Amino acid sequence: MSDTLGYTDVRHADLTPLDEAVGKWKNAPGKFQQVATNFGTEVVKGLANSDFEGETADAAWRRFRAVKAQLLAAQEESRRMHTVLSQALEKFRTAQKALKTIEEELEGHEHLRLDKSDGSVELKLTDEEEKARTAYAKAYREVIAGYRDRTRAAVDLADQADRDLAQALTTDVNGTARGFNDHAYDSLKAAREHSARDLREALRLARTKNGEMTSDQLERLTALIARHGRDPQFAERFATELGAERTLKLWYNATHPHHPDHPDTKIDDKAWWKSARTLQESLSTTLATASHSDSPAMRQWQQDIIALGDKRLESSGGRTHPFGFQLMSNLMHSGTYDSGFLNRYGDRLVAWDKELNTRDNYAYWANSADTDNLNPGGEPGDTGHDAVVGFLEALGHNPEAATDFFGRPGTVNGAVDRDAELNDHLKYLTKDRNWVFDGNTRAGPREMPGHEALGHALTAATTGYTWDDPQLTGKDPEIFKHGGDRRTAATAGVMEQVVHVYGGADGPKLLHDQPALAPSLGAMGGAYVDDINRAVSGVGDSLQSTGAFPPGYQGAARLGRDQAVDFLSVLGQNETSHGIMNQAEHLYTLDRLAQHPPSASDESWATGRRVLLTEAEARGALDHARVQQIEARYAADSAEAQTAFRESANWTRVGMSSAAPAVANGVLNVVGKSGPWGVVIPIAQAGGVEFAKLFHDDAVFGGPDLPDPPENKDQFFARGERDLGATAEKYLEKYGRGPDVTGELADDIKSKYLAIGPQGNAFEGREPYTG
Repeated sequence: MSDTLGYTDVRHADLTPLDEAVGKWKNAPGKFQQVATNFGTEVVKGLANSDFEGETADAAWRRFRAVKAQLLAAQEESRRMHTVLSQALEKFRTAQKALKTIEEELEGHEHLRLDKSDGSVELKLTDEEEKARTAYAKAYREVIAGYRDRTRAAVDLADQADRDLAQALTTDVNGTARGFNDHAYDSLKAAREHSARDLREALRLARTKNGEMTSDQLERLTALIARHGRDPQFAERFATELGAERTLKLWYNATHPHHPDHPDTKIDDKAWWKSARTLQESLSTTLATASHSDSPAMRQWQQDIIALGDKRLESSGGRTHPFGFQLMSNLMHSGTYDSGFLNRYGDRLVAWDKELNTRDNYAYWANSADTDNLNPGGEPGDTGHDAVVGFLEALGHNPEAATDFFGRPGTVNGAVDRDAELNDHLKYLTKDRNWVFDGNTRAGPREMPGHEALGHALTAATTGYTWDDPQLTGKDPEIFKHGGDRRTAATAGVMEQVVHVYGGADGPKLLHDQPALAPSLGAMGGAYVDDINRAVSGVGDSLQSTGAFPPGYQGAARLGRDQAVDFLSVLGQNETSHGIMNQAEHLYTLDRLAQHPPSASDESWATGRRVLLTEAEARGALDHARVQQIEARYAADSAEAQTAFRESANWTRVGMSSAAPAVANGVLNVVGKSGPWGVVIPIAQAGGVEFAKLFHDDAVFGGPDLPDPPENKDQFFARGERDLGATAEKYLEKYGRGPDVTGELADDIKSKYLAIGPQGNAFEGREPYTG
């Protein structure tokens, strides 16, 4: 298992022997338990009831206890053996399934073929098509890249599993004191001893004082943590034996290599910071893994970390003394922390932040002489001094914790329609907090890491997915394993609050001041497009069309029509959220139309008609808001306005993702012009795909025959009207109803779109932000 696996190794591997081994190891713990039971009843019990005494008896009892311990160790060892084998088998099967799926998708493809010798995908063109090879290559570039990435991910998944299994079978990173059978498990014993040595060495290096650690030592520590960081036992022992304060000191030291009292320490700055960036990720993952332990020592570590949060690290040993929250939060960017710990940590952090971070000049905790970088793995400009950012990123990687942290108060009945009904954390972070803690507001709104992190946390809280879940970007070969729709009444409760805040009177200003939130707001809107459209379809809060837009889960979001339209209008003001929400609207519409062909029945036609009209109204709200915002910011005929109109129509030039199966279990991946936007769209299994196959790409987002980009308001609305009409026409013709002879549908679509679009007024949505 030492060689790197290739495509054919994975695709054609015979997993039967491993499957059989997993089955046998599954039964092994029970058998050892039975042996232990028999030993206790047939041997130990009999001697215990006899008059067996003296030194011989004492020696025998010592041996009995050793045997019992060995049997218990055997039971545990076999359970772990089954675990590592079954996990490896699952990954191998997943990889094989992914490669088989790719093969099936390409079978009979008009222009692509799979090379089964290495898994590569290449163009398959006729002699006539060869004349336009350059054009075909350009058209399929992203498609081929998507298949390449999926194939590589599948092979890498299997290869990594193969390596992990080899390590588990030879080194046993779980580690216990010794194996129950020195002969049968000699390699596992040696591995346990090796893991224990690594732990001792890692702890010794981690306790090095500030300024005394060399670059080579930091590199070694980083390697040790990265090697064992996902092992629960290693992670817990490392965290608890190091202790909370020394954990914070370790990260301080990693970001403060130099000390004037130790000028001779051998430090290569380039090598140091390379190691520090890796250590930040691996140490974050290690501590996150450890946090799931419920041992007394781990509970104490958590309590101590929280208690140290609002205190400066006076014992840092360095010249500066950041707060505990600042250090710990920079170790929360990776891994999945325990939900209970995150909520306790967040409660204390936000309460402390409320007290000290005001809108008056600088945040108190930022008034420090510490200007060093606490976040070497962060984006440029993110020095890690804002302690809330790392915590929010941790919430973004734990949807359960995020939903709890931002949960709708239990005292709220009906829809959230007042600020008093908001979760305190959500209200503070979205509306009240001073995010520009450095006091630099001269350049106006900017892309703040904190706003982006807040968006990540809210996305996780509302969708049930980590914000960067590979399933939403098409990078994970195991697409949608757990089912697509993870929305619940609890996630909907968070979404209702988001709609109230950003669709409220302050919404335009909030989105203007928090532009980094736009992608997340668009993603959240897309995830709840069914609930939003159901609300838009109604009159006031009544007559909502549950037939056209049925609730997709228990406890669906309760939104009024005004709330939904206001929220859409605010999303429409930002180019990014305008594009994402329009994509979601259109894809959801295609799915609903595919499920309600007009020729099926009068009821089906009525439903399809309602779907078309609601998309027209929703797009009207989005487009009207975008036009108003452009005109409020730029002179109507200026070059800047023309550029804004062109770029705001770019979402129509994007098709379905080719990097992953487009639809599975109710989830679809939308890929944006500037990169992947992971959007969970509540569509039915294969509905949107079938519609897209029937009408080809031009039915999805306009395809290659789109007119020139719009450069003014009239052209922008004309584009919207054209798109809506083309969808309706194809819906009628391709599903056998025929053309709109009476023109009633056309008139109704124009009325819905144009009344909300170019003729929209202050009663439909929020006014643009003007500063």
